[in-house]
Amino acid sequence: MNTFQVLPGQAAPLLVPGFSMASMHLSILFSLLALFALPFCLCQDEQTETPQQPDCNNCCRGDFGYRYHQPIAGPPGLAGPPGIPGNHGNNGNNGATGQDGPKGEKGDKGDMGPRGERGHIGIKGEKGFPGVPSELQVAFMASMATHFSNINSGIIFSSVETNIGNFFDVMTGRFTAPITGVYFFTFSMLKHEEVEDVYVYLMHNGNTIVSMYSFESKGKQDTSGNNAVLKLSKDDEVWLRMGTGALHGDHQRYCTFCGFLLFETK
Repeated sequence: MNTFQVLPGQAAPLLVPGFSMASMHLSILFSLLALFALPFCLCQDEQTETPQQPDCNNCCRGDFGYRYHQPIAGPPGLAGPPGIPGNHGNNGNNGATGQDGPKGEKGDKGDMGPRGERGHIGIKGEKGFPGVPSELQVAFMASMATHFSNINSGIIFSSVETNIGNFFDVMTGRFTAPITGVYFFTFSMLKHEEVEDVYVYLMHNGNTIVSMYSFESKGKQDTSGNNAVLKLSKDDEVWLRMGTGALHGDHQRYCTFCGFLLFETK
């Protein structure tokens, strides 16, 4: 005979003909499991209108459920292919004007450019001042290449380097003024070592204008000279006269006599 024990608070099972007692026990066991599992699987939020899926990790696992270990991350996979380039972005706003930078170094000189076209002929210029006429071009320079010791006589120079207008006479050593004007004269002399002193005079038509004096003991030489600015009339003569002593002359031309016209006068 099949016996069945009813638990307190449980309805009496319905006996179906043809079922054995073992089948009845198995049915009761499934019913009990369903009753215990039902409150945990009803995971709905009564406050929301949209039903949500239950989180089985929370409701299907009780306090005594089995906890799985966290999975160990595997090695990273291969990099995927590059994506398609995006569209070009919009240009940004213009920035503020910056300050001027320091001035750079001067560059190298460039190559010469091509020759330009010939310009137009300019306006005819004004008439210039008249040039110096030939009669106003007066200048001379004479030098001494040999010794000279003729006392109280005109000094004769052995060489004439300049004689514009040919107004200096190399034979007499005298300059003749071609026109009335103001002239400049200068002379420099080297004392001969065999004498102690030398006098030389600048003469104008027989009158002494300036003098030169040089003194040094015998065996030694000394140089001296003088200058003059004279107003001469046409055909006046100017020359040098030897006073005392002797002059040294050689190829280096230490003794010279020069003169030239400064300007014409009336």
